[in-house]
Amino acid sequence: MIEVLFFLVILFGVFLQSSVGFGTVVTMPLGILLMGMGVTKPVVTFIALLTGLTVVITEWKHINWRELAKMAAVMLVGVLAAQWVAGQVKMSFLLAIYGAVVIGIGVKKLFWPAAKPASKAVQNLALAVAGIMQGLFVSGGSFLAVYAVDRMPEKRELRATNNALWAILNTVMLSLTFAGGQVDKKVMVMGAIAIVPMFLGTWLGGVFAHRIKQQTFLKMVYVILIASGIVLLVTNL
Repeated sequence: MIEVLFFLVILFGVFLQSSVGFGTVVTMPLGILLMGMGVTKPVVTFIALLTGLTVVITEWKHINWRELAKMAAVMLVGVLAAQWVAGQVKMSFLLAIYGAVVIGIGVKKLFWPAAKPASKAVQNLALAVAGIMQGLFVSGGSFLAVYAVDRMPEKRELRATNNALWAILNTVMLSLTFAGGQVDKKVMVMGAIAIVPMFLGTWLGGVFAHRIKQQTFLKMVYVILIASGIVLLVTNL
C-alpha cells in the first residue's frame, strides 16, 4: 500500500514538473515520509531526469540556450557543494531545515505572491540556493522560479528551458549517486516501476499546460506543500 501511494506521489510530481516547471519540491517531502530518503532521492532524481528529457524532445525549439547555460553553470556549483554538506551534517537536521523551507515556500506563494520582479541580486542569490537545494533534496524548482520566471516570461520557453536544466542537473546527480554506491536492488526496481506513472504524469501535464489556467490549481499545491513541510519538520525535530 505504501508503495502504491509512493507511485501516486511520483505521478503527481511529474504532472507538476511537466505542466508548470516544478514538481519535486512536492514529491520529495511526501516521498520521504513514505519511503525514506535512501529510496526517494535516487528514484525522484531518475524520474525527474526522464521527465526533463521527455519535455525537451517535444519542446526543443523553445529552449533559451543562453539562460540554460548560465543556470546550469551556477546550479552545478551548488549541486556539488550540497554533496559536501550532506557528508558533514546529520540528515535529520537537514530534513528538519528542509521541512521549514518547504513551509516557507508554500506560505509565501499562497499568501504573498510576488507583485513585481525581484532585483537582479535576489534573482542570482535564488539561483545559487536553487543549486544547493537541488543537490540536497532534488528540490531547486521554487528557488529557480524566482530567477527564471522574470527572465523567460513566455510559458513554453520557460517550460522547455527549465526541463532541459533538470535533465542536465539530474544526470550529474544520478551519476554521483551511482558512484557513491547509493543505488541498491530495491531502488532500481522502484525506479523501473516509476517509469509508468512518469509517462502518464508527463502526458497529463502536457495537456494541462496548454488548456487549463494554473492559478487555482497552484493554490491547492501550495496547501499540500505546507502540510507536507509541517509533517517533515515535526518528524525530524
